[in-house]
Amino acid sequence: MPNGIRKQLKKLSDKQFASDIKKYIKSPYEFYGVRVPEIRTLAKRLYEEHGLKEFYETFDRLWESGYHEEMSLALYTLQLYEKEFDMKTWKFLKPRLKEIHTWDQIDAVSSFIIGKILLKYPKLEKELLKLSQSDNFWMRRIAIVSTLPRIKTGDVKLTMKLAKDYLYDKEPYIQKATGWMLREAGKKELEIVKRLILKHIDMPSLTFSYATEQMIDLRKVRKFKKLKTNRPK
Repeated sequence: MPNGIRKQLKKLSDKQFASDIKKYIKSPYEFYGVRVPEIRTLAKRLYEEHGLKEFYETFDRLWESGYHEEMSLALYTLQLYEKEFDMKTWKFLKPRLKEIHTWDQIDAVSSFIIGKILLKYPKLEKELLKLSQSDNFWMRRIAIVSTLPRIKTGDVKLTMKLAKDYLYDKEPYIQKATGWMLREAGKKELEIVKRLILKHIDMPSLTFSYATEQMIDLRKVRKFKKLKTNRPK
């Protein structure tokens, strides 16, 4: 099947788009230049042709291709098996996570696969806490973005725990993810999130900007504090 899929991807390829998207995403892998909606259409086809256990083999063949779109296709297809996710899905994914080096695939595997497994199996939280201590910032991003499905149920405890650990992380991809998850958590538990932000009002600008997108009052507090600090004596 991957050979047939590759023919489709090559047929849909766009060299200029491939060059542009590679620069934008900064992926170390090769690109055909195929847009996401077209990849998702192929994912639906693969899903309809394979059971989950059978698809794992196809996943690996796509994953090891050296092409960003084939890796994305593997993830987009796996997402469609959500009802069948279990801890075996996590064990299958875990050793393959180190091959991901871009935010789009990190967020896809986190919010649509690992996060959904976390909803079914709370014991996965221990694994995410281990990832949150990794020297690899992509693993740290997986840990916090995987809490998104849980946030949507109203449970922000794990998100807040990780956010506290990440608030002063120097990696921009972690700052963005932390601010993003705080913003989402604020839609469910506004006061809890506001208290954390006020306590750490001097957090990195990137984190603060993402977190307070809908919190104009806190932006005013930070601006006033900066003006007061910088005021000539």
